[in-house]
Amino acid sequence: MIRILIDTNIILDAYLHRGEFAFWALEIIQKIDEKKFEGCISASAVTDLYFIARKNTKKIEVALEIIESIYALLTILPVNKTIIRAALDFPMQDFEDAVQIFAAKAMDIDIAVTRDKMGFIDSGMTIFTPQEFLTYLEPR
Repeated sequence: MIRILIDTNIILDAYLHRGEFAFWALEIIQKIDEKKFEGCISASAVTDLYFIARKNTKKIEVALEIIESIYALLTILPVNKTIIRAALDFPMQDFEDAVQIFAAKAMDIDIAVTRDKMGFIDSGMTIFTPQEFLTYLEPR
């Protein structure tokens, strides 16, 4: 089964129903639920998701429901000192993306789905938008 890194923005689009992005993000979530591929996020992304969901919804209960859903649906990739060091040493501007990249690479994951492809440039990973990944997945 294909294992992919799901960027934080995809989860937020799906669960917070963020405009035009929600449709494709929900398609990604549905395919994960159908076991078409394994979706993964970094452990550090879980706390980021809680913080952003709580801030946007202003409801702790909603934020916790999102985390419960993510916990049940996605594989949570460990983040440790080695991954943090690699992210600190990596020449990219978005530290959060660097942590996600190295958490994925530590687990031999080389595909990421994101709306922010520039945030993953020079990562050595194959990067797709949700639409691109769903098209890539079709013949499988």
